[in-house]
Amino acid sequence: MADVHEPNCLSAWQEGVKLIRANHGELFNLVTTIEDPSAFNQQWLKTYSPSSVVLEADRLSDVVHTVFPMKLRARYVARPDFYAEYTRINQRAMKWPRNRTRWGTYFQRLIAYDNRENQLETAIQKLKTWQRYTTALVFHLSCPLVDKPRIMGGPCWHFGEIVWKKGDVLDLVAVYRNHDFFNKAFGNFVALGQLLHFIATEANKTPGKLICHSVHAYTEGSLQTLSKLAQV
Repeated sequence: MADVHEPNCLSAWQEGVKLIRANHGELFNLVTTIEDPSAFNQQWLKTYSPSSVVLEADRLSDVVHTVFPMKLRARYVARPDFYAEYTRINQRAMKWPRNRTRWGTYFQRLIAYDNRENQLETAIQKLKTWQRYTTALVFHLSCPLVDKPRIMGGPCWHFGEIVWKKGDVLDLVAVYRNHDFFNKAFGNFVALGQLLHFIATEANKTPGKLICHSVHAYTEGSLQTLSKLAQV
């Protein structure tokens, strides 16, 4: 088990990369704590995009969008409009054959998992109406009734929890079963930070820390490519 404690998403990811590199490409039970996860620099999307060093790799902006669609949120102030437009776009995208075998996106699972309850909106409403702080607000990103066992392609983010602390500060805990630090981890950190900021501001609370438990942290690329991307 290893711990990383850093002020922002970029430095936290870079420290995680160093640990993975020191452990020959994989590490189990890496816990990353980010003090100010909502701090964001637009230039990161270009400078640290996996596709900038490996053409067929993921685009950092796409990874972020999968968890929290920042650009779409900027266009829609009202939450119902935001949810509805995302659902419309997602349903249209799923009509293409290349998208039909995908497991869907994490944000879709947050707002209509298995076409059911909007977990995200429920959490915001509870935070606005409950009279005392609690740690009972959880998000389920996988379910055995929907996500059957499979060798590859299943959801890596399994569980999220809002920790409501004294002073109306909210932390977000996220558990990943597999966490690719080349293609996914930095984008995940950025997106989770923006998701936490969204929840907190909409519920009139203060965003706190992001705590991410990467059960299996690894790299899809070579250690040399990973280091080049992270610039460490």
